[in-house]
Amino acid sequence: MWPFKTSVKFVEMDFRTDIHSHILPGVDDGFRSLDKSVEALSRLREMGLEHQFLTPHIYPELYPENTPEHIRSVFGACSDRLESSGVQCRAAGEHMVCEDMAEKFDPARALDLGQKHLLIEMSYAFESRNLKEFIFDLNSNGIRPVLAHPERYNYYSRSLVELKTISDLDTFLQLNILSLGGFYGNTAREKAELILEHGLYTFVGTDLHSLAQIEQLKSLKLKKKHVAAVETLLRNNDLLWSGEWGGVKSDSKASKSSRLLL
Repeated sequence: MWPFKTSVKFVEMDFRTDIHSHILPGVDDGFRSLDKSVEALSRLREMGLEHQFLTPHIYPELYPENTPEHIRSVFGACSDRLESSGVQCRAAGEHMVCEDMAEKFDPARALDLGQKHLLIEMSYAFESRNLKEFIFDLNSNGIRPVLAHPERYNYYSRSLVELKTISDLDTFLQLNILSLGGFYGNTAREKAELILEHGLYTFVGTDLHSLAQIEQLKSLKLKKKHVAAVETLLRNNDLLWSGEWGGVKSDSKASKSSRLLL
């Protein structure tokens, strides 16, 4: 496919499921109005999107009202309008790993991505001190953590030693697709390429916060050598949505061209 191209537009790829977005209106730093949220989904539908996980920030210090019950209530009130765009939506959450997470997190009420996969994040400035403990607790409860946008955490080195350790703790890594276009800076782009080439990502998301980012998605071009890997991440997204995701990791000793999660 695309034999004579050196790069491929993201809009040319089979983008059907997004596992990370801030489209649910009025709950965090993403979309503020329902009309804009519907417009965003309609534009994404034009790009081929069929399924959207809505993952507002769950971070008590910044968004104390964002309990699972509140998020489910907001989603219930606007789900019909959102899905009028032609995109099926599900409520989930992006959980900040904070110091008192063990006390505040209730696995029975968790807003997961389905098949007991939980999207988590950290500060961009420092690693959460209780990250490994929380990952252990999640796995002990049968929940698989999915660490959002690891390429954007400045404290993780280009050697990927820290991220390989986290991955080995039964944690999946999620790529922000716009990182590959340099939209978060060259450091994030370079690190994203390294993580992708080492087969450490499992899923991919837009982390969409604005309509402007949809235009960035439309202009995004991927290096041809990265297309097969991103296609596999997109298929994994589809499998997670459908409930058919098997959770199998790749062999880290495989060649870069075959380090894919099937």
